[in-house]
Amino acid sequence: MTRVFLASFILMCVFLLPYFAYIFSQDIPFSRTILDIGNLLWPLAIFAVLLYEDKKEKLGIWCNPSLGVNLKTVVLSLALGVLWQLIILLLTSLFDAPNTDPREAYTLAPLILHIFSFSIIGPIAEELFLRKWYISMMERASFSKTAIVVSNALIFYAAHVGTGVWRFDTLMMAVILCLMYMRTRDVRYCVITHVTCNLLGIFSAYYFV
Repeated sequence: MTRVFLASFILMCVFLLPYFAYIFSQDIPFSRTILDIGNLLWPLAIFAVLLYEDKKEKLGIWCNPSLGVNLKTVVLSLALGVLWQLIILLLTSLFDAPNTDPREAYTLAPLILHIFSFSIIGPIAEELFLRKWYISMMERASFSKTAIVVSNALIFYAAHVGTGVWRFDTLMMAVILCLMYMRTRDVRYCVITHVTCNLLGIFSAYYFV
């Protein structure tokens, strides 16, 4: 578990270097398209690591308990995604910080790339890695439920530092998403929540900032 986690962390850091350079030094001329390409590369790196880990540990990372979904849980997941984005907007307002997805005049192709990288493939990679893989491995190691949830929330929080806002929403939502996965054993609900939040983040950058 430790080797896989470290390998994933190193790969994410390498592919996110342009992003952090953009966040901490606005003078560096990175275009948003370059950042979105980077946001496509790190999830692909995570998928590669998870493929290896799944084959080695036989965790069933790519499988779900059933093909069907519970409609009530889907609605709850969507509602949580909306609530999550509302909290982000509130935080950006309270801290007088820019929206986490800066408003830009996208043409169609860059906008599609941005939506795909920021709102689809990124959330899927994060949920598979931090919810399904991480929780499964921690449970195998016999960690308590409290230790799993707290450590997961702190890692998720650390991964979102640097956007100009104290992202308390990530701590809260990581706890909720952990509990959701541990109850349903279906990561798709976590993905729905995460994707909904990020899609609304793109929308809010155009209409509320």
